[in-house]
Amino acid sequence: METRTRIVEAYTNQLREHGAPPLTVHAFCKSLNLAERDFFQEFASLESVESAIWGAWICGLTARLESGAEWKEFSARHRYLTFLFAFTESSLDWRSLMLTRFNPLAPVASPPFLKAFEEHFKAFATDIISHGISTGEIAHRGQLQAVYPAVLYIHFRAVISFLLRDESKRFERTDAFIEKTVAFAFDVIRTQAIDSAFDLARFLAPSTWGKMS
Repeated sequence: METRTRIVEAYTNQLREHGAPPLTVHAFCKSLNLAERDFFQEFASLESVESAIWGAWICGLTARLESGAEWKEFSARHRYLTFLFAFTESSLDWRSLMLTRFNPLAPVASPPFLKAFEEHFKAFATDIISHGISTGEIAHRGQLQAVYPAVLYIHFRAVISFLLRDESKRFERTDAFIEKTVAFAFDVIRTQAIDSAFDLARFLAPSTWGKMS
């Protein structure tokens, strides 16, 4: 097994079994019987190992979706919805790790271990926005549209936070949250914000949140 793969697998196992990353590179390498110089030839830090793990997940997921025969026919909204639903399904394999690493974070937090995760998502979101503008689904708003990928990333992180709190059967409430918030977001970047805002406000009423607590 190549060194990089050994490091990634051992780091992932550390997170799954102990709920926290290794304390030091020295201790981590000692547990692998690996020279520190071999570690640093592959990664600059422990955070960069974890960044590669989360980044590879998003990169693999988006690549699989984009290779689908019907992807080119999807609207921008449909592409984003498809991604979010695929992500929630894929997250079942990662939920224990996500509860440990994502749960304490606010949607706007950007810790080093999520650097590649964020970068890959924003690149994917940029493609979705470009597709929507080219088809007229998304309004062309000059420099303002440059912030759309960052806004979608905050929304994506909000979806993750909701998902990790969701205790409904098969995470049905997360599906509803995704559908309503995506409808609102895409109506905002078009022209129909008022109706979507009202629908979203009714869904997020205090009584609704109370049922999840």
